Amino acid sequence: MKILFDTNILLDVFLEREPFYDSSFTSVAIAERNVIEGWLSGTTVTTLYYLLQKGLSKKSADKHLKNILKVFHIAPVNRAVLEDAITGKFTDYEDSVLHQVAIHSGLDGILTRNQKDFKNCTLPVYSPQELLNSLDALS
Repeated sequence: MKILFDTNILLDVFLEREPFYDSSFTSVAIAERNVIEGWLSGTTVTTLYYLLQKGLSKKSADKHLKNILKVFHIAPVNRAVLEDAITGKFTDYEDSVLHQVAIHSGLDGILTRNQKDFKNCTLPVYSPQELLNSLDALS
């Protein structure tokens, strides 16, 4: 199963945001153990780095980025993705870009805490707990 992780999941982990930390951490851990194939949009990587550097430090941001790049596949953001995102049925362009990244990369779903932002998504959209539950059901 190939899943695109929304930025908020990784921020929950790196910034230890409660009450979301545990379920987000477990989601990242299953990608790290290759239970699922974890993917990030190229734009998510740059956004994460910016926010981590600002919220923690450059040294911490560098360390986290190196770990991210070991665990996650990176889905490209190209002209086709950006153009398709403009015509998408999303009110937020950034969410539309993530949706199109997942589609163009042939991914199976999106993992986010903000499922309402993806109500027009044509792929399955999971909360961390829903993803874990669906994996348990497959076992």
